[in-house]
Amino acid sequence: MYFCNRLNNINNKTMQDYTLSIPENNSKAKALLNYLKSIDFVKISKRPDWWDGLTLEQQDRINKSADLIDADEGISHENVMEKVNALLNNNA
Repeated sequence: MYFCNRLNNINNKTMQDYTLSIPENNSKAKALLNYLKSIDFVKISKRPDWWDGLTLEQQDRINKSADLIDADEGISHENVMEKVNALLNNNA
């Protein structure tokens, strides 16, 4: 996924910054991205995926949790909140 920012000052008029989200898995999106790369006042940077910033242990825990949810063995948000509220109320 690429994010493009337009940063320029044309005729002493400050341009606004724009952020575009462009998926890489579409041929039209790739063509647009290549066109934008050819424009001198367009700055393009690829933002890393948040998943890649996680440790292997964190990724493993998330994957195991997703597997539990898929197998209907997960704990619902409501149940977790009930347990948290019960703990908080007991410690108050």
